[in-house]
Amino acid sequence: MHFFRFRHFSAAAASLGLLGGLGFSSSFAATEKAPVPSPQAASPSSAVIDRLEASVNGALVLQSDIAQFRKTLRLRQQLDPLFTGTVVANEGASASNDAIVQFLIDEKIISQQFPVTEADVEQEINSIQSNNHIDRNSLKAALHDQGFRFEDYFELIRSSASKRNLIDRDVRSKATVTDEDVKNYFLNHYSQDAGGERSYSIQIILVSPKSYKTVGAAHDVATKALAEIKSGDSFDEVAKRVSDDASANSGGDLGSMTEDQMSPLVRQEVKRLSVGQVSPVIGNGKSGFMIVKLVDVKTGESARLIKLKDEIRQQLIATEYQHQIQLWLQRQRQASFIHIAGQPNILGIPGSSP
Repeated sequence: MHFFRFRHFSAAAASLGLLGGLGFSSSFAATEKAPVPSPQAASPSSAVIDRLEASVNGALVLQSDIAQFRKTLRLRQQLDPLFTGTVVANEGASASNDAIVQFLIDEKIISQQFPVTEADVEQEINSIQSNNHIDRNSLKAALHDQGFRFEDYFELIRSSASKRNLIDRDVRSKATVTDEDVKNYFLNHYSQDAGGERSYSIQIILVSPKSYKTVGAAHDVATKALAEIKSGDSFDEVAKRVSDDASANSGGDLGSMTEDQMSPLVRQEVKRLSVGQVSPVIGNGKSGFMIVKLVDVKTGESARLIKLKDEIRQQLIATEYQHQIQLWLQRQRQASFIHIAGQPNILGIPGSSP
């Protein structure tokens, strides 16, 4: 049964700084104002109950949190929408304590920015129970059979809901994958006919020095045309305005060509481009100045591409999600007060983490 999963997931201080790395008792965990016994008053038989590994804007990451992370690793793999692709996911049970601490720091930052109430968690769990036609006791029993406590499940649902909120509000709109991205990934990683003949659909803008007073003037026109394309003008419209090639009226469309049908200069540039990509200005005063766009590449594997495109798109979306999330976390870390045990920090200055 998959009742551990969410219903859906589209393809997401000063005193603390001074105490970093010191053992502390459960009474300290309950309140920061509890008196700290002097070394002279400590009993020879006293033992460290827990250890401070890091703090994030005052929230603690303890040694016991690392142990708890390892105990609930399998459950986290089912619940955490941002777990796949992380260092700790790739390393699994062999992940280092340092890697886990960094993961938990990021998790606390996300939870602080996207808090989830107990009522929200209860509603999510009730929905999971309803969708799987089980009650709370059955859920607890199933968790127990797998070696997990309901309390651990509850908190993982909470942190996972925070991460889904991050995805929905800050990441999803920025993580885009186009058909061109899918095609390029297929050609680079899945295509089995690299040695076979391919046909290339290309567009071209040619600026001939013969149409201008000087070679430099022609080059300036080509450079300006490229800038216009990069700023958002369509290749077709720019080609119609400035190209001296016979294809200008059709937006520079040269149709489909094999490598043998291209000039050496164009062929060399096309081989460097990805589908949808536009070249820099190439050529010289003799050949003219050209801008080339690779519109499409056709192989004998169209059926295979159709079969794999959804799988490739999901891979690319997952990778892009991780990229966007890392960018978000970098910004948040710079604005946060993070202290890691054993590392120097400057009290009161955000972003003192390495």
